[in-house]
Amino acid sequence: MTTEQIETLERNETKLVGYTVTVSLNEDLEAGIVGKLREDLISKRHEIANRLEEDGIYLVQVYSEDEWSPDVPFVSIVAVEVSEFSIIPEGLVQHTIPAGKYVKVTHKGPESQIGDTYDSIREKDISSCRPFDFEYWATIDSLDQEENVIHIYLPFEA
Repeated sequence: MTTEQIETLERNETKLVGYTVTVSLNEDLEAGIVGKLREDLISKRHEIANRLEEDGIYLVQVYSEDEWSPDVPFVSIVAVEVSEFSIIPEGLVQHTIPAGKYVKVTHKGPESQIGDTYDSIREKDISSCRPFDFEYWATIDSLDQEENVIHIYLPFEA
């Protein structure tokens, strides 16, 4: 069962270091690409300088200007937050989420059901023409459990 809460809030700039890949949603679902990057990041995060001590991980999704479909490739960045950029381990990238106003949608339930929450976002026409969005997974250990919580942030359209 998935449930959601929606709120609007201001966020500060967020600096991230992690892995990036460009694939479609269908390619990712078929091959588990983002899940593998998440596992790689968990094993390598101790090497990331200035990493904040939280266990959470971000998934940033940067969309192309083409109309979105499950077959259109887009950029995914799986990363941890850092206080400032420093030397970045080989194979990782840096990315900055800009400060600004965001719509925060809270998905409650297994990660495997997050598609239902994104369907609801589309049905409610929340920030539908966004150039990117991002998820924050606070606890990686509970992603497949009913009590799992994933925060989805969408740039606010005035």
